[in-house]
Amino acid sequence: MKRRFNYFIITVAFVFFAIAADVFIFCQLENYETRFLEVYGSEQDGYVKIILDQINRLDDRGTDEDITKIISTLDATASRYWTLSKGDSILFVKSVTETNRYKGFTDGTYYATETASAFMNSLGVNEVNHRIIYLNDDRFIASGMIFDWQGEQYRICLLTYDRVILEDNILLECKNSIIIILSLVLALMIILSMVMSKKIRSQQRYIEKQEERVVWQNQQIEHLDDRLKKEYAFSASKHVFKNVMLDEFLETLDEKNVYPLHFAVFEAESPEAREHFLERMQARLDNRVLRFSMDARFLVLIFVRYQKEVSEEIIESLEDDDVRGWGDLYCADNMNSYKSQFEKFWKEVKEKCGKRNYTGNTV
Repeated sequence: MKRRFNYFIITVAFVFFAIAADVFIFCQLENYETRFLEVYGSEQDGYVKIILDQINRLDDRGTDEDITKIISTLDATASRYWTLSKGDSILFVKSVTETNRYKGFTDGTYYATETASAFMNSLGVNEVNHRIIYLNDDRFIASGMIFDWQGEQYRICLLTYDRVILEDNILLECKNSIIIILSLVLALMIILSMVMSKKIRSQQRYIEKQEERVVWQNQQIEHLDDRLKKEYAFSASKHVFKNVMLDEFLETLDEKNVYPLHFAVFEAESPEAREHFLERMQARLDNRVLRFSMDARFLVLIFVRYQKEVSEEIIESLEDDDVRGWGDLYCADNMNSYKSQFEKFWKEVKEKCGKRNYTGNTV
C-alpha cells in the first residue's frame, strides 16, 4: 500500500509540475506582451511628437477648431484613436460622433479608471510619456503629453488597443507556436509520467504475485517435506518402532478395521545378530510389515493383510542360528481388539521364554 501511494504521489507531482509550468509560461508570455507593448509605446511617442510639431506650425490666429481639425484628419479607428482636451474639457475623442457624446464633460469622465487617471496625472509639459491603461476592461497602450498653446494647456493622447499590436499575424503566429509546443511538451510529460507510473505499478504487481507464488511454493515444499518426514518416520520398511508406540498402532488398525494381522516374536542372541536381522528384514519385507523393538533383543513383527500361508512362510525363513522365533499369532479379524489379543499372546510368549514382559523389562 505504501508503494502504491508513492507512485500516486509521483504522478500527482508531475501533474502539478506541468500545471505550475503552464502558469509560469503564461505569466512569462504576459510579461513578454507587456514588454512588447512598452517598446511599441516608445515608438508611438515619436508619432505624438510629430503631430505636436504640426500643431505648433499653426500661427497665432489658429483656434481650437484648427487643432481639432488636424487631429480629426489623422487615421483613426475603434482600435487606435486620439483624444484632445483643453484644461479639463474634452475637445476631441476618437471621432466627431464620439466627441459629441462627451461634449461638456471633463477628461476625467473619459479617463475614469484608476490606471487611466494615473496616466493623465503623470503627463508632463512637452514630455511625451506612455503607459498601459485599462478602459472598460480593454487594455490600451497610451502615449500623451501636455503642451502650451496661446497661453492654454492642452492634453493630447494617442491610444492603441493592445489586441491590434499583439494579434499581428507574425507575432500571433509565434506566440501560438510557443504555446502549442510547450503545451505538447507538458502534455507529453504528464502522459509519460502516467504511463511510467502505470508500468512501474504493473511491474510491482507482477513482483508481488511472484513473491506470493514463492511464498506459496515454499509452503508447499514445507508441506511436502513434512509429509515426506512423516511418511519416512512411519514407513514400515525403513523404521523399527519402539514398543511404546505399539498400542497406538494397534488401536489405529482397530479403528480402520484392518485385517487380518499376523504377529511374530523374534529374539536375537546379540546386538550384532539383531542388526543383521534388521538388514535382512529391510531387504525382504515391504511396507505392510510393521517392526517393533520390545527391548535390546526382542522384536515383534506385524504382518498386515497377509495371507496366513504367505506370512508363515516368511516367518519361518527369517529364523537362523542367531535369531530365534518365540511364536506367532494370526488374527483373522478384530472381533476382539488387537490390543487385547496381543496382550494375551505376549503374556504366553513371556511365560514361555521366562525372561521378558510386555514392556521389555526383565522379569
